[in-house]
Amino acid sequence: MRIELVSTQPDGSPAWIEVREAIKGGDIFAVREANEVPLGEDGRPARLSFQKLEDDQLIALSARVITGWSFQVPVPQSFAQMKGVLSDFSGPDLRKFRAEMKPLLDLVKDDSDQPDPKQQDISSPSS
Repeated sequence: MRIELVSTQPDGSPAWIEVREAIKGGDIFAVREANEVPLGEDGRPARLSFQKLEDDQLIALSARVITGWSFQVPVPQSFAQMKGVLSDFSGPDLRKFRAEMKPLLDLVKDDSDQPDPKQQDISSPSS
């Protein structure tokens, strides 16, 4: 999928980002790892920002699924590099990117369509 940003390239065309839409297991793992919350000595969260968790999920997924873009720098291959690049986006570009990535991020985070392993399908023969 191609995301066209608000900002433009030198030729006047919109800046763009190519994103792989096929979800892989590593994408799911990366987004889940972004949910880590540091605990204090008492076992309670030392700090907790729900927006930071969402930002970290977006960054983690972006580092895995962006396959190309119109920027003059290579596509980052790590969380830290991706965070640095996304941090340089203008506010309107980041809002547009976040909105376009939301359905993909929701798909990665939502595993409710998975069958319940405790429910056995009685219509299929058991082994």
